[in-house]
Amino acid sequence: MIFMKRLLPLLALLVLGLASCNSLKLMVDNDYSYATDFTTYKNYNFLACEVDTSFICTEIQDAIRRQMRARGYKLTDDAPGLLVSYSIIRDRVEYKGYFQPSLDRWVNKYEFDDTYKTQNFNFGGGMILVSLLDAESSQLIWRGYASGVFNKKVKKPINYYRNVVRTIFDQYPLFAAGEQPRKLTGI
Repeated sequence: MIFMKRLLPLLALLVLGLASCNSLKLMVDNDYSYATDFTTYKNYNFLACEVDTSFICTEIQDAIRRQMRARGYKLTDDAPGLLVSYSIIRDRVEYKGYFQPSLDRWVNKYEFDDTYKTQNFNFGGGMILVSLLDAESSQLIWRGYASGVFNKKVKKPINYYRNVVRTIFDQYPLFAAGEQPRKLTGI
């Protein structure tokens, strides 16, 4: 009996440990425009979403809205500074990207080599791309992505796509013009 009492918690830990091995390791990265002053944007709106019958589109748009609000950006129909677009890609993706310093290093003008160095990417398991465009010029200024999103081997927990979008926006550490990071209080 004592043996079973000790074995049961160890067995539970083993099951939890194995379950965590099933978690998806996403490849997450971003590209941005060196020519953009990211400190001037205050508000945004969405471009139209692709037709989606699985409700993923709505969940992703809601998750993006949460991330933009957390950074102080206001959703507006009246002259937005940013346009947000996103794509749901279910197939293998190959494209050319760039080695760049982190976005916060660029905005804060730390020393670095400001030449674009290209790299080729080849991703399987599908991808979600989130793009920010300057509304006035329609120029792409930032793109974040997560690949491996639709890997069939991994179970999708509740809020899976919200967590994927949050992980993508972890690559965008900036806040709307005039906004500061919020400090947690009362914890």
